[in-house]
Amino acid sequence: MRLFFFSLCVSINCFSQGIEKTRSLQISIAPSLGTNGLQPGSFTNQFSFNLTSGYSSKNLAFEIAGISNLNTNGTRGLQIAGLANITGGNAFGGLSKKEVDQKLKSGFNSHLAGVQLSGLTNIVVDEVFGMQLTGGINLGKNTMFGTQVAGISNIVYKFSFGVQLAGLTNVSVASMDGVQIATLANRTEGGLYGFQLGAFNHAGSTEGINSFENKNPWGVQLGVFNFAERMNGFQIGLVNWAKRSQGTQIGLINIYRRGGQVNTRDGTAVGLLNIGDLGNLAVYSSELFALNFEFATGNGKNKRIMLAGRNAYWVNSVTYSRLPFYKGAWAMGYGVKKMFFNRSELPGMMEFRFLSYGMDFQHVSFDSDNLTKSLSLLSRAKVEIGTRLAPKLYGIYVFGGLTYNCFWTDADRTLAPALLKWQIQSNNQTLEFWPGFIFGVMIHG
Repeated sequence: MRLFFFSLCVSINCFSQGIEKTRSLQISIAPSLGTNGLQPGSFTNQFSFNLTSGYSSKNLAFEIAGISNLNTNGTRGLQIAGLANITGGNAFGGLSKKEVDQKLKSGFNSHLAGVQLSGLTNIVVDEVFGMQLTGGINLGKNTMFGTQVAGISNIVYKFSFGVQLAGLTNVSVASMDGVQIATLANRTEGGLYGFQLGAFNHAGSTEGINSFENKNPWGVQLGVFNFAERMNGFQIGLVNWAKRSQGTQIGLINIYRRGGQVNTRDGTAVGLLNIGDLGNLAVYSSELFALNFEFATGNGKNKRIMLAGRNAYWVNSVTYSRLPFYKGAWAMGYGVKKMFFNRSELPGMMEFRFLSYGMDFQHVSFDSDNLTKSLSLLSRAKVEIGTRLAPKLYGIYVFGGLTYNCFWTDADRTLAPALLKWQIQSNNQTLEFWPGFIFGVMIHG
C-alpha cells in the first residue's frame, strides 16, 4: 500500500510542461522512471506498460499497470490497472486561474472513449463513452454513455445513457435513460426512462401511458420499496410510494397522491392496501353469507378530464364474511373491481349512480374457532349496480348485483345451495359452480 500511495502522489505532482509529444510505446517502472523521462505528463502514448503506476497526458490504444493509471487529458482504447484508473486527474495542476479558464474556454475535455478495468476504482472527470468494470466503485463526474459494472457502486454525477450493474448501489444524479440493477439500491434525482431493479429504488419522475406527453420511454421500478416524486410509469414491489401518481402500482401497500397535470388521467393501484385517494365501506348480504364486510381502497382515473361523462375507479378490497347458512363458517379474502360513476351536470347530482364489475377470492373456514388448512377457495365474479340512497345523502348508496361462484376444495365438503349447484369431482378434488346475488349499502369516500 505504501508503494501505491507513493506512486499516486508522484503521479499527481508530476504535470506536463511544454509541447505535448506522442510515443508509440512507453515502458516505466514508476512515474518519471521510464522511457518518457522526468516529464511523462507531457506525452501521449499509443501503448503503455507500467510496472507500478502509469502517468501520461493521454493513452490512445492500450495501457496496463500493476497499481494505477493516470491520464490527465483523456483515455482511449483499453486501460487495465490492479487498483485504479483515473482519467482527467491533475488536468489543471500548476496552472493559474486565468490559465484554467483559458483551457476550459478552448474546449478542453478529458473523457474516456473505451474500456477501463480495475480492481478498486475507475474515475473519469468528464464523459464516459464505453465501459467501466471494477471490483469497487466506478465514478463518472459528467455524463455516461455506455456500461458500468461494479462490485460495490456506480456513480454518475449527471446523465446516464446505458446500463449500471452494481453489487450494492447505482446512482445517476441528473437522470437515467437505460437500466439500473443493484442488490441494494438504485437512485436518480431526475427522470427514469428505463428500468430499475433493486431492493430500494428512487426516481424523480417516470413517464407512461397517462403522461401529458408520452413520447418518452416508460419508466419501470421493480423492488421491495419503490419511490418516485412523479410516477406515470410502473411500480412493482411490496411497498410503492408516489407523490404524484398517474401510472400503475402493483404491490402489497401502495401509497400515492393524484397526478397534477390538467386533462390527464390518474393511474391504477393494485394491492392489499392503497392509501391516497378513494375508500369505500360496504355491508351486504349474499346467498351464502348473511353478513359481509368489504373495505375497498383505490384511485379515480378520470377526475381531471372535464369533458368525460363518468368517473372511473380501480379499487381493491379486503373482505370478511360471517353468519352463513352453514353454522360456524366464515371467510376472509381479497377482491378487485372496476367502478364507473356517472358525472351529471345537474347541481348536487354528480356521481349519483354506479356500475361495477370484478372478482372476489376468499378462503372459507368451516369452524368458527379455527382456520381451515385444507384447500377451501371461493371465487366469485360479480356485476353490481347502485344508486345514491337520497340526493342529499352524499356518498351513501344502495346496491345489488348478480354473481357467479366457484368453490374449490379437496375435502368432503359442499358450500353451494343444493338447488343451484353444478359439481365436478376429479382426483379427490371438487369444484362447485352456482349463480348468486348480493344486496347491501355502500359508503363511497
